[in-house]
Amino acid sequence: MHGCAASILKTLAVPEAMAQDGEAISLLGVDYARFKTWDGGDLYLTRFGVPLREQLDPENWYAPDWFAASRKRLPGTSAIYRVRTKPVRGMSIDLVVRFSRVGEEVPLDWLTVCKYPHAEFNSPFEEFGVVMELRALRPRIFLKKPLAIFVPAERLELWQTGRLESKIAAKLARHPEMELDILRQYILLYGWIEQMNAVEAADALRFTGGSRESFLAVSTRCAIHDLEQHGFRMLDIKPEHIIVRVRSDGSLLRRRSGQLAYALVDYELLERLGESG
Repeated sequence: MHGCAASILKTLAVPEAMAQDGEAISLLGVDYARFKTWDGGDLYLTRFGVPLREQLDPENWYAPDWFAASRKRLPGTSAIYRVRTKPVRGMSIDLVVRFSRVGEEVPLDWLTVCKYPHAEFNSPFEEFGVVMELRALRPRIFLKKPLAIFVPAERLELWQTGRLESKIAAKLARHPEMELDILRQYILLYGWIEQMNAVEAADALRFTGGSRESFLAVSTRCAIHDLEQHGFRMLDIKPEHIIVRVRSDGSLLRRRSGQLAYALVDYELLERLGESG
């Protein structure tokens, strides 16, 4: 193993026994340990995913019978699920499993399309890149932990993917080092965080009328402002993407500054300010 690869695996804290089967790779600023899966697919583990290598093995969450029985569809327009892994050494974990829509048309409303005509879904590697970058900035914006990208071996027909060749070609022109096969599925795995989005919190707190509208608007503006301060934006940001915590006494969890404490989810359209697809 050459020095650069060894350095990446060391940075990822890949155990020596595991490193023998893995390959070190760095894409768009993120280091991965890449492993071949039982079906000939590829599993890219981030530094957060390496300690969970066994749970993230597709056999332990994506096996057809297990996946069909264990998944719970989450709200949204994408194919996104909450899945508990099989127990491995007595431990199961909850995953957010989302099928990438890279290369597909973006179903935004007309006003948003007019404002952001360049809007394109992130590729899985672009998405992990911006999420990792944003996670490292301070003051911190809480995001889900990006654990792994799974690429099943099966190659689909182009009509099955819903992708446009022109969109994939544009992605590869921008990032020629990126590994992106138009005919393969890309499945992003994130750590689960207990979720009550701002809309659900408004319901739980029985906000109505003006108080409800104000809460949702203020929450959204707060997230937009914080992202802009860090040089990012989320093109489809909405209250459903803002996760808050309602305390047992019915109050909302806040930071020491008094600002609402929240986490952001759904990063398909998260981008750096100034980017243009």
